[in-house]
Amino acid sequence: MNFIYPIKDFCEHHCPLAVVKCTDFRFREADQKFIEKHLGVKRFDLFVWPGSAKQLISDTVFRKALIEKIVSVSIERHGIKKLLLLWHWDCGAYGGSPAFDSPEKEEERYRRDLLSAREILQLAPEFQKIDIILSYSKLGPQGLEYIIME
Repeated sequence: MNFIYPIKDFCEHHCPLAVVKCTDFRFREADQKFIEKHLGVKRFDLFVWPGSAKQLISDTVFRKALIEKIVSVSIERHGIKKLLLLWHWDCGAYGGSPAFDSPEKEEERYRRDLLSAREILQLAPEFQKIDIILSYSKLGPQGLEYIIME
């Protein structure tokens, strides 16, 4: 069986956004809906790696490779104007939610690490022209909540 996809969707070579997030399958659908609804973007570059959040701030080899790819593909080739760093609740790289004394401590750690990640990225000149959006999800009374940091 063949699947045919309209070629017009492959002709446009620019996109407004790149996203760096963890590979955790539990968040894929909700993350996509969040990005579409709150950032107004359906098509974007996606950089996915297990524990990408923690890796970006702690592993210089991973950081260097990720920055090189974002610059060469998303910034130079696809012309992004925004980069979304999207962390998620209960991340295994941090030991999951049970590794924290409280949901507030988990949220505090994600917020601190997001700020650190942005500071690291902004050291590269190519990222000084890009709007870096910081966001994370957490478990709320109604379900998964997404917070965009100011």
